[in-house]
Amino acid sequence: MRRLPARQVHLDFHTSEYMEHVGSQFDKEQFQKALKEGHVNSITVFGKCHHGYCYFPTKVGTMHPGLEPERDFAGEMMETCHEIGVYAPLYLTLGWSVLDTIEHPEWIARNKDGSYAAVNYDFEAPGDAPRPEGSWVHLCSAGGYREYLYELTREVCDRYERLDGLFYDIVFVYDACYCDSCVSGMRKMGLNPALEADAKRYYQIQKKATLDGLRAIIQEKHPEATIFFNSGGAEIHLPQWHYASTHFEMEDLPTTWGGYDKMPMRARYFAGKGKDYLGMTGKFHRSWGEFGGYKTPEALTYECAAMLANGARVSVGDQLHPLGKMDMETYRNIGQAYSYVEQIEDYCFDTKETARLGVMVSREAERNDAMAKLLLDCQIDFDVVHSEEDLLRFDTVILPDNYRLSESMGKAFDAFVKQGGKLLLLGGSGLKEGADEFAFSAPFTYKGKSPYDKDYFELARKTAEDLEHVQETGEHFPFGTEIPEDIVSSPILCYTSAHRVEGEGTVHSYVREPYFSRTYEKYCSHCNTPYREERAAYPGAIQCGNVLYVAHELAGMYAGYGVTYHRRYFKWLLQKLYHGDPVEVDMPSQGRIHFVKREEQRQYVLHLLYASPVQRGGVSVLEDFPTLRNVRVKLNVPEAVEKVLLIPQNRELPFEEAGEDCSITVPEVTGHQMVVISY
Repeated sequence: MRRLPARQVHLDFHTSEYMEHVGSQFDKEQFQKALKEGHVNSITVFGKCHHGYCYFPTKVGTMHPGLEPERDFAGEMMETCHEIGVYAPLYLTLGWSVLDTIEHPEWIARNKDGSYAAVNYDFEAPGDAPRPEGSWVHLCSAGGYREYLYELTREVCDRYERLDGLFYDIVFVYDACYCDSCVSGMRKMGLNPALEADAKRYYQIQKKATLDGLRAIIQEKHPEATIFFNSGGAEIHLPQWHYASTHFEMEDLPTTWGGYDKMPMRARYFAGKGKDYLGMTGKFHRSWGEFGGYKTPEALTYECAAMLANGARVSVGDQLHPLGKMDMETYRNIGQAYSYVEQIEDYCFDTKETARLGVMVSREAERNDAMAKLLLDCQIDFDVVHSEEDLLRFDTVILPDNYRLSESMGKAFDAFVKQGGKLLLLGGSGLKEGADEFAFSAPFTYKGKSPYDKDYFELARKTAEDLEHVQETGEHFPFGTEIPEDIVSSPILCYTSAHRVEGEGTVHSYVREPYFSRTYEKYCSHCNTPYREERAAYPGAIQCGNVLYVAHELAGMYAGYGVTYHRRYFKWLLQKLYHGDPVEVDMPSQGRIHFVKREEQRQYVLHLLYASPVQRGGVSVLEDFPTLRNVRVKLNVPEAVEKVLLIPQNRELPFEEAGEDCSITVPEVTGHQMVVISY
């Protein structure tokens, strides 16, 4: 399989039947000029759109009525790209196709109550009512529609002698269907449509049959073509579909979808899957398919650099005007970003992680995003634990909030800790699937979640008062280290209450419970109930050997409320286990780092990123790019360092070595800076 190009565009063209003269202003030279201006080396062009129309002569589907009869618009675009050495995979919609819902209502997916399945769509709305954005009706890829998809794919594969790839969109947008075809199929297999578990099982079976059939058709005719199934095909929480695509395209729009910290966890996960992966953003300000919406070129450049820093190739989404003329302002913006990508991309792929801190990933995307946000703001580099065997390459592993372990993974963690591995458990994690007891030989006993709505933690102190308290009460746990200077000594509010454990060890903090939970009957002041004077009978953070348990769900709280003291508390606790981080930097909290190794080139690469998004309404905007000066960096490099270069400036930097530590001062960081260490 060929490697993915690094500078891609995803060109939407969802064009209403009410649009006339479709493609009439398409000009091969202007199209090529835009791609050259944009430094683009692959562009996904359109074959069939969400309105249900094809952009090539078809006997299976329906050509767009606004196109000239028998005009092969898709073929023209592909040929135009190939002339200048640009790849041009073809886009086919799968899950949304308006014309097909009209002509074949039996193909529409149905909810359990028999109603049609849709998103942001009111089936009772009059025709002249305003239509919400992103409103579409879902199609079911079983039954007659599956056969149609097969025929359309065969037609495309037969039509084009060179087909670089196929991109199927809107593939995994629901997890059960109750249309007549699915209900009938369930019954034939002995499944009960009334049982949600059976309906979900059948969905998996029929969807796999659809994907496998499409893959077989493509691979028979075009074995080197790329295949990607979007809308869930590159999500951590849907691993059952990762086999189906030749690569991964992580669709996002950081301004409004997931923010600028969604990429790192996903990238580290897919880096371990053995396939090329790319990040997808858009040139749009707010939403995919937004005509007249633009990011600034500086913001696009930062987004692209952030993807590359995580080993991902880059794709920027655009939407062609119905008349077919490329918007040159868009490609000037993309070109500024991609000219930078072109200068640094050779250093960004096929790298090896240096991080010795591992994170378990969940099937719940929000939980993964929360854990990533906490680590990124701490500027602690990390990698994902991909398997039980993978555990032993890490010094320390974090289990995020409420992370449950299978029996086999519990045994793997027993072995990990016995061999000197260190384990940080955040609130509710480490328990067995389906049981409230630890899945491994933990030195603590789980006693359930606190009954209070909120509570507090307070750092344990070695003060005379505390020591006297120990003597008076006979409490069995000793206190931890002194309070760090950057965390207040008073009780700190937690927006979700603690998980209770018992056990012996060093207590780093303890819980202060409120007098009562806030209800209509019992409440105090505007918000939460104040804390009791006495500490709770269970710790807030307790460590026994290489296992440290944190009672609160710190990742989720930090993602939801952004409390600086919660982040500092987490970092302070992690540092009690995790020593010798391969990279230490002196940057503000929005600084981002990634430190990787290029073994064949005998190089390490450090990525430094800094930009601070501003929330304006519902949009996260990158506009200001202040320059950080004299950023101090300390790297753990076991090999003897020969040279340190700033890239793309190709400027050599002085460095100091002390044992395996290499200290560098980076003069400036504006948006993104790469440092290459040769050994």
